[in-house]
Amino acid sequence: MGRTAPTYRQMLEAEVKSWTEFRKALLKNEREAFDRLVSQSFRYVHAGTMNLFRKPFDNFLMSTMLSHEERLWALEQLLKQSMHIDGLGRMAGTADLRQFFEE
Repeated sequence: MGRTAPTYRQMLEAEVKSWTEFRKALLKNEREAFDRLVSQSFRYVHAGTMNLFRKPFDNFLMSTMLSHEERLWALEQLLKQSMHIDGLGRMAGTADLRQFFEE
């Protein structure tokens, strides 16, 4: 017997395919950004598989937001290290920067 319901990966691929005309209307650099965004959503297929009661687009959005959050956090950590910011969000001779580095 075969599978009767599509997998989350198949549903995600169908969702991405439904955006083909939108993608075609983008400028080249925008298409590249769109493709990067889509590829990031496939990193979390394992989580989407466990959340089949949501619409595929909901899982797509959560996956891309999670990817952005991880990348932003990593950049913040690198920035903190390179600026020698202490635990209070202060750098020698500067104002309090905590508002930019909330954890």
